[in-house]
This record gives sequence, structure tokens and C-alpha cells, in this order.
Amino acid sequence: MKQLLLVAKESYFRQVKSWAFFFMVISPFIFIIFSSVMGYIGASSAMRGTQIAIVTEDKAIEKPFLSQLDYINDYTDTKKAQKALDDEDIAGYLEVDTSEPQVKATYHGNNPLSDFEKGSITQLLASFQQSKNIVTAQLSDEQLALLATEPQLQEDIKEGAQLENSGKQIAFFGLVMVMYIIIITYASTTAQEIANEKGTKIMEVIFSSIPANLYFYGRIIGFLGVIITHVGIYVVGGYLSYLGLSQFSGTKEMVADIKPLLTSVFGHLDWSIVLFAVLGIFIYVILAALCGSLIVRVEDASKAVQPAIYLVIAGFFGALSLGQQGSDQILLKIGSYIPFLSSFFMPIRLINGYASTMESIISLMILVISTAGLIIYIGKSYSGLILQTDDLGFIKNIKRSFSKK
Repeated sequence: MKQLLLVAKESYFRQVKSWAFFFMVISPFIFIIFSSVMGYIGASSAMRGTQIAIVTEDKAIEKPFLSQLDYINDYTDTKKAQKALDDEDIAGYLEVDTSEPQVKATYHGNNPLSDFEKGSITQLLASFQQSKNIVTAQLSDEQLALLATEPQLQEDIKEGAQLENSGKQIAFFGLVMVMYIIIITYASTTAQEIANEKGTKIMEVIFSSIPANLYFYGRIIGFLGVIITHVGIYVVGGYLSYLGLSQFSGTKEMVADIKPLLTSVFGHLDWSIVLFAVLGIFIYVILAALCGSLIVRVEDASKAVQPAIYLVIAGFFGALSLGQQGSDQILLKIGSYIPFLSSFFMPIRLINGYASTMESIISLMILVISTAGLIIYIGKSYSGLILQTDDLGFIKNIKRSFSKK
């Protein structure tokens, strides 16, 4: 046991102390901090030249522009507005003339209006023009009542249904995406680590002092510790980031607005889904370790890990495709019990409410037994895998190493 823990400790700290691990873990938080700072700067600084001035003698049309859009009326005539535009104090100014039956508006600026701005202006002008037409036509009260008749549209939506569906979608996509990135990263790292030991004389010395299976188990425990540390940092760091952003003046309102959505997202992520994610990452790391131990040359490590990568891609894109079907597809049901796929498929069924607690437990037990079985089977053959130097090909190397266990 002491030897096992020693190998696990060495494997764990070798990974955690590396700069690659540090930058991989810290990069999301750097992005959050950078986004928050930029958002604060954008919200707090009154940026010059972003507003549009309204220039008109008709106070009746000026009021809706000021109340509904980001307009200012600091410039009472065209000359002052033009000077402000030349000094880049405003983005432009809208000159509105209502002296004639037809309302006329001219926008002056250095850049054209966006589609949203143009649509908003047109809508307000059309509303004012309609009111002006009614006055000009001198319609009776009955005619005005008929013109004011509008169609009726009602919506019978379940309360909170839209928020719940959005929470499901974000929980599903977020979980699958995080799993995919972590598995791809650690599968490649693990294969490279194991491949570096391949065929070296030091491994013969190590195996003379510690059984090969215990050495492998120690390495795997070390890798599992790194994964748990990585995920744990994201969980704790994400929670602390949420607390910090909820107190930061530049992001406090934004966090308050999305709090109901975040509550819905985390409401669909229970401990069983977290276990599926961790075990799913772990079983792919073990497969990557097997792939790394089968190569002869270290430079072939990227090629050796391809079977594991193909399985990850199949699970990832399969989950994305079936998860958006809106029903419990037969392929989704079958895949939720198959190791390497269940870690992607079963969480989808749990988030959408397709799977029962018993189905989740059965799938989880299959995944645990498969993971443990793969660890034991590889551990018994690890000496043959690592010390094997003949390049016989992927399948033949597996058969030969397992035949020597």
C-alpha cells in the first residue's frame, strides 16, 4: 500500500505542478475577469459620440424619442447639433420637420444607422404620422373607434416553462462541452505520460521493486486525483466567481438578471450526473493509458490515442444530436447503458426527466464495474505492455501483451 500511494503521489504532483495544468485551470477565470473588467469599463464610462440628438420644434414628437430611445435634446438647433457632430460628441442627429402634413426626418451622421435604429425611428415616425393623419382627416368618434380596433392574441404558457427549458439546454450543453474538453485534454496527456515510460530501462528497475499492476494502479489514482482537483477548482472557483460578480458594481445587475436562469441550470445537475461526468472522464483516461502503453516510439503517442479520441467524438456528437430530438430516442436509451457512451447519454436523459432513479443507478453501476474491470485487466498486463518493444501493430500488441499476463 505504501508503494501504491508513493506512485500515486508522484504522478499527482508531477501533473499538478506543471505549467500546462496551471494555465489550463486558470484560463477560464482569466476570461471571466477580463470580460467583467471590460463590461465594467463599458458600463461605467460615458463614451463620447454614442448618442443621437433629436432636433425639432415639435415637442410632441420629441417626447417619445427621448422616452423610448437613447436620444438627447441638448441641441436646440441644427447648427449646434452639427458642431457637436463635428466635435464627435454625438454619433449623429435626427432633424424632424412636422410643419407639413407629411412628417419628414433626415438623419445626419458620419456612419449609417443600424437596422435596429432605423426600424425604431421608422416605427415612431409612423405612429406620429398616423396620429397626424387622423387629426387632418377630422374623423368622427365612431370612425376613430373603428380605426383603433386591434386584433387580440393570447398566450397560454405554463408558468416557468420557458425558464426551465432554457435551464435544461444550458445544463446539457455545458456538461457535454466541459466533459469533451477535459477528456480530450487528459486523454492526450495520459497517453503521452505513459508513452514516455515505454521501453525505458528505468521501468525494469521499477518493476523489480514494485509489482507492475500496483505501479499502474498508483499512476491511475494519481491521474484521478488530478481530474478531481481540476473539476473541484472549477466548482469552487465558479461559485466564488459568482459571489464576487454579484457584489461587483459593474456586473451586479447582470448577475441578478440571470440568477433565475442559473438556479434552473444547477437545479438540473444532481450528484448522479456529476458522478457520470467524473467516471466518464476517468474511463477515457484509462483507455488512453492503454493506448499509450501499446506504442513503440514516443512520437507515436498522438496516433495511439486516436481510438479513445474517436470514442469521445462519437459520444459528444451523438449526445448533441440525440439530445436535441426532444424525445427519449431508442439510441439514446441503448447508449445510456454502454460504457464510454453512458457518461454522455444518461445525463441527457436525467436532465430531461426521461430516466428514472433506478435506471440511473443501473447505468452507473455498469460504468463503475466496467471502469474497475478495465483497470484490473490492464494492471495485470501492464508489465508486458510497457516492456514490449516490438512494433506488431495495435491489435497484435494487445493480444501479445494480454497473453503474457
